[in-house]
Parts: sequence; structure tokens; C-alpha cells
Amino acid sequence: MNKSLRTAFAAAAIVAGFASTATFAQSPSEEATSRSVLTQIDKDAALRSDALHVETVGGTVYISGQVDSAIESADAEKAALSVANVDKVVNLLSLGGSN
Repeated sequence: MNKSLRTAFAAAAIVAGFASTATFAQSPSEEATSRSVLTQIDKDAALRSDALHVETVGGTVYISGQVDSAIESADAEKAALSVANVDKVVNLLSLGGSN
């Protein structure tokens, strides 16, 4: 599948809410980028990477899941942008209070 079609499909599925159950065929380098993003997110004590889902298509990282505040959402996006080979972050995080 070509890159632009994969990007469109991944974005559509994530926006539709399938991010927590769907996994797209990422290349080995895209999988490595996704793991690096989650590792970087783990470095922030306020963020829980186990509550987030990351998919990488090309240089675009899609982050979905739930965080407790807009600050945490921005911190997750900033963490993703700090990873090598990440050109763009699509932040699909939803806000919700902690229980």
C-alpha cells in the first residue's frame, strides 16, 4: 500500500475511534519511532504511556488515548516531537479527569 494511502487510512481509522483496537502495518523504522515516542512519554512522570496509543506513518505520529489535562496533552505532543524522524504529530488525545 502506498504511503499516502496508508496515511489516509490510518488517520481515518484513528479519528473514527479504532486506535485502541486497530494496529496498522508499520515498517520496522515506524515501529521503532512509535516505541521511541512511548519511551520519551514515559520520561514525564505525569504521563502514563500505557493509557496512550501511538502509530507512526512516515514522519507523522498519531497519539490517541486519554490524559487528565490540556497540559498533559501538550506534554505528550512535545515529547513526540522531540524524537528523531518525527516531522509532525497528530494529537488525538481526549481529556478526562483521573479517578
